[in-house]
Amino acid sequence: MVELYPTPAAEKALPLKIGDVSVSEVATSLFLVAPFNGKSAQAVAVLNTQMGLEWPAVHELKRTGGAYALWFDHAHVALMGFEPSTKLTRYAAVTDVSDGWCIVDVSGPSVRDVLARLTPLDLRPKSFKTGMTQRSMIMHMQASITCLGKFRFRMMVFRSMAQTLVHELTTAMESVAARAQKV
Repeated sequence: MVELYPTPAAEKALPLKIGDVSVSEVATSLFLVAPFNGKSAQAVAVLNTQMGLEWPAVHELKRTGGAYALWFDHAHVALMGFEPSTKLTRYAAVTDVSDGWCIVDVSGPSVRDVLARLTPLDLRPKSFKTGMTQRSMIMHMQASITCLGKFRFRMMVFRSMAQTLVHELTTAMESVAARAQKV
């Protein structure tokens, strides 16, 4: 019998530090939640009372400790860092997609400069504030990008794109670091 074992999506490519920006893979659970028709209020109540998290509005992140709830698209909320209560499954479709995504944290003083080379989003602090999340492109990859702090972002791409994400981040980080050395 073949023995299976988990491997990180980015395998041995991370962690990575170039210049003043670091990238590390986040090992966490990821569940997508889609309330059933007419059951949104009950799903929201379960998330609030059973898990201590507010239901996020469009483009919003809610967190308590290591537990995150973030807007994912028009029909889904993504839950990270905990396993949702089975009570939630009465009011919403809950799908464990942990193995299907590569989740990385990118941080450092030049993080917005690095990400500006990869996505069309306006990442200036006044436009993309802490607690905001967007679905967008990172080069040619579909992604979710969330601002966790002034110098910290969380990015998610499909697991099959993990090595491409690392390559694109490396190229952008090298460019920003080289530009900083010339000044």
